[in-house]
Amino acid sequence: MQKRLKGKELLFLIDLAKRVVDDYGAKASQLLKLLQHVNSIFTVSEVTRRNILDELYSRGKITGKYDLIEFLNRIWNLEQMPSSDSRFKTASGDIWQHMINNSDWDEVYLFERYLELVTSADETFIKFLEQVVHPLIREQDEQDDYINFINKHLSNDGYKLFLADNISGYPVYKVMKLEVGVKGKVKNLIFAAIGHKPEIIFSDSINNDIKIIKHEENCLVYDCSILHTGLLWNDLITWWADIQNIENIDQTTEISLYKRLYSSLDSLPEKILFKWYFKFFREMFDTNFPALIPQVYLHYDPYTIKQRTNETYLPRQRMDFLLLFSNKQRIVLEVDGKQHYSDGDISSPKKYAEMAKADRDLKLNGYEVYRFGGIELNNETESPPLIKDFFVKLFNKHGIKRI
Repeated sequence: MQKRLKGKELLFLIDLAKRVVDDYGAKASQLLKLLQHVNSIFTVSEVTRRNILDELYSRGKITGKYDLIEFLNRIWNLEQMPSSDSRFKTASGDIWQHMINNSDWDEVYLFERYLELVTSADETFIKFLEQVVHPLIREQDEQDDYINFINKHLSNDGYKLFLADNISGYPVYKVMKLEVGVKGKVKNLIFAAIGHKPEIIFSDSINNDIKIIKHEENCLVYDCSILHTGLLWNDLITWWADIQNIENIDQTTEISLYKRLYSSLDSLPEKILFKWYFKFFREMFDTNFPALIPQVYLHYDPYTIKQRTNETYLPRQRMDFLLLFSNKQRIVLEVDGKQHYSDGDISSPKKYAEMAKADRDLKLNGYEVYRFGGIELNNETESPPLIKDFFVKLFNKHGIKRI
């Protein structure tokens, strides 16, 4: 095993270690501690964790409507965790003996020493909080009170419990990063445009519903809701299968979607960026990585430049690429060829100024905009490391992790 791992990149080793921790949980506790040492800090700090736990202790009945063992099993697999008491095989028996039968442990010892919540992975602490406020655990009035005080502490680290779902009408909350991003929700995603520009009308202007009346075959329209996890490649595959009337999703479905998106790319740099992004993160995340959406209409002018007598109101209607990490977190990627800043071989200050203004407007509206020079992405040997390095840093910035 050592020989096989020797010489591997640090990023590969860290991702492999995270997979092992995800698969083996408490059995990989020593590996988890090593990972925490490599990352050096928690996203949710120890200070925040202790403040939340202290307030939970003072309120009592952390487990709500559930008994202790039943509640803990919603977070940890106690039957797979070894006991620290030789009389019992698993943590379940251990906890029952010391918390219920004899009650010689208190909650502080259980959660902080035995279950190590203060120093556990962020994912474990977050899962714990989500269970504390789950509708199966608490009545709604009490749930609201708990959410308010937990959010007061979580906000110091840039997190918050958001309404994410419901069960039979009862709200379910998930911990998510506080986002500044774009206001509003993604309504219509028109992308992978090829050939003539689609002609669009509002079928219902009040609901902002659109209908493509001409050249519909030249683009794709994603009109499903964007979840809090953003638009993942897996979401796009499921949608593609639906519009293609494919009942059994397999690798052929994924390949056909990939080819359709790839066909919308015009330049070699765009193709290299798309191809290597997919190669790197398909291997690393399986299908649960953010979809890199090509040729997306951000603005739409129903008239051509010719119809407007050579006047241009929207100089840039399409983006090269878009990533949706959530409804609010929208990342625009542009690959600049010389047509972005010149007329033929003559530099054009006017074109450059239009591009700079469009970037400013996007950023002021909450988008993140990143530009690549086409020359950076025109080499199949030198460009891939640059592509991987950029996206790894971007994912780290936004806390994008394998689901």
